[in-house]
This record gives sequence, structure tokens and C-alpha cells, in this order.
Amino acid sequence: MAARIFVSILKISPKFKKAVWKRIYQFLASKYQTEDWTFMNYGFQSLNKSERIELKKEDETNRFFIQLYNYVASKVDLKNKRILEVGSGRGGGADYVDRYFQPSKMFGVDYSRNAIEFCNKVFKDSKVEYKLGDAENLPFENESLDVVINVESSHCYANVSAFFAEVNRVLKSGGYFSFADFRDKEPFEDLKKDLANSGLEIVKSTNISKEVLRALDDFNEEKMKRFGKMFGSWLKKPLSEFAGMKGSSIYEDLSNGNTLYYYYLLRKN
Repeated sequence: MAARIFVSILKISPKFKKAVWKRIYQFLASKYQTEDWTFMNYGFQSLNKSERIELKKEDETNRFFIQLYNYVASKVDLKNKRILEVGSGRGGGADYVDRYFQPSKMFGVDYSRNAIEFCNKVFKDSKVEYKLGDAENLPFENESLDVVINVESSHCYANVSAFFAEVNRVLKSGGYFSFADFRDKEPFEDLKKDLANSGLEIVKSTNISKEVLRALDDFNEEKMKRFGKMFGSWLKKPLSEFAGMKGSSIYEDLSNGNTLYYYYLLRKN
């Protein structure tokens, strides 16, 4: 009930929603400096068990999170391209894309200063350039990027249509926008309209709710153990909601279809 009240409050004002999420991510990045906690998404698990990506040994512990990034990143050729991840968070996704897909340059932008400081400390030897920036006002020149990636981040933004306009601005002609996120059914209709009016051509759209839910199922026990070690018991309930644990609002809504998780690939003509 508390989680649903919180979500209802966030719907009152987009600017308030953005400010609240910023404070949450600022707090998590400054308070919890755990260097092996570098991913913050619900994960992805293919329904076809034969589809298993090859990972280095050190990446296996983050397999479910990485599989979501792999799904988003693998839809276009990133080799020798200039890539930006908007909403790079704790940095693991951008680092994975850089190490496995060999872009010429990989950027990560986040509006949490603490998150950027965390990334620059944890990934100090990485080639990724982590920068402070706002999704609705990206710190890049017009037509300067080949691909923009956005993974499970846009639901925190105050003005998603402004974000899509910024993606259109910074992409080169023929560039791609690879995007994955969730919405409740009614807001999802608004998201579809925003994407249709973005000036970008929709190349592909796929409902991946079942694959995300499978990852939440398969990783639930291990996630509880990790969170227990990091946070103890006092944050168990709010973190269960935040992380999509079994029994949480987001888990139940994905299960019954009230929340949809979609992947989109768009191209700038």
C-alpha cells in the first residue's frame, strides 16, 4: 500500500518525480559505495534456454543484469561507433558495452553527481567517459553520436518527450536509439505517442515483460542475499519494492499485465 501511495504522489508532478528520483540515486551512490554493485535494472532472461550469451568469469555474478544490456546493445553494430548511455547509474552497463562491443568511444551520462563520482572511482581504468548531465538537456553537440542507449531509466524523467527530442538532436543521420523501459498500461499509451512524435523512425518494438519477469524469478533469492548483506533488515521493504522482489508491486503488476516492459529500436532518417 505504501509503495502505491508513493507512486501516486510521483504522478502529481513530473518535476517532483524527477527531484525525488534524483535524491534516491544521490543517496544510494553516496551511502552505499559497494564496488561490486554496479548494475541497477530488473534483468533479462531469455525464455529459450539455448540462448545463453558468453561472459567472462568475472561478469557471471551480474549475468541477469548484463543480459538486459546485451539485448539492448546487440540490436545494432556498435563496433567503432560513438555510443552514449543516458542514465548510466552505477556504471556497469556502459562498462560492459565498452568491453564487449568495441565502440570507438563510450560515454555514460547521469544526473546524479554522486553516481558519476562513484563510476569514476570504480571504473578509473575504464575507457568509458562518465559525465554529469540531464537527459532532457544532453551535454553533446548536434549530430555527434552514432547510437544512444537508454535502459530502464526514462520512467524517472520529468519530460520524456524532451528527452526523445534531445536524442534526435545528438544522433547523426542514420544513427540508432536503443531503448528499454516499463510503464503501466495507461502511461504506456503516452509513451507510444511520444515515440511516434519523436522524429525517429520506429524500426522494432518488442514486449519483453515475460523475459524481465523470468529474470526477477530466477535471481530473486540471490538478490535478497546481496541486499541483506549490504543494507541489513531496516530497508528490506522499500528495497524489495525498488528492486522488484517477488511480492513487490512492480513484480505483481508485471505478472498480471498491468505493467508492460518494452524494447524499442529507433533510427534517425
